[in-house]
Amino acid sequence: IHTSSKSSLYLMEKALPYLHEPTRFSQEINNIAYQLSVPASWIMAVIYSESRFDANVYNHKGSGAVGLIQFMPKTAQELGVSSFSLSQMTASEQLTYVYKYFKKVKARYGSYQNLADFYLAVLYPKARGKDFCYTLYARPSTSYKQNSGLDENRDGAVTVSDIHLRMKRLFPDAYNEY
Repeated sequence: IHTSSKSSLYLMEKALPYLHEPTRFSQEINNIAYQLSVPASWIMAVIYSESRFDANVYNHKGSGAVGLIQFMPKTAQELGVSSFSLSQMTASEQLTYVYKYFKKVKARYGSYQNLADFYLAVLYPKARGKDFCYTLYARPSTSYKQNSGLDENRDGAVTVSDIHLRMKRLFPDAYNEY
């Protein structure tokens, strides 16, 4: 299990503009990492990928997702909160639901194996543990259009391989951690 201090928390410099309570946020990230048995860098990388640390951001492609890990309205409801409530929370407050979400996915699909697997927990949980050829989204679907930025090799399909390539390209330090 990897934890780090506030000063060395992965991507913290990118998070700071959005944080009202950076020390509390760092402590919560490290606590969640410990509880989930994952590196804190994975949590930070996934949050950065989904929201750039803006807890109040709605998905700009119209999915209705909101917040640090882009909670879908149905997911928020399953966690006992509304999308609107999430959009009104600070990043530190929202981490309670980030933890609940990852804990729920871990209970259903098993322990997290690597950064791509951890990211898939948010993006497409059913793809966790699938082989690199497994397709999440393919052209011409709406889901593909909404996630086409994840198609690393631009072949018209987002696969598990694309997620690994993207995470390794964007977050090499976190990708190699564990």
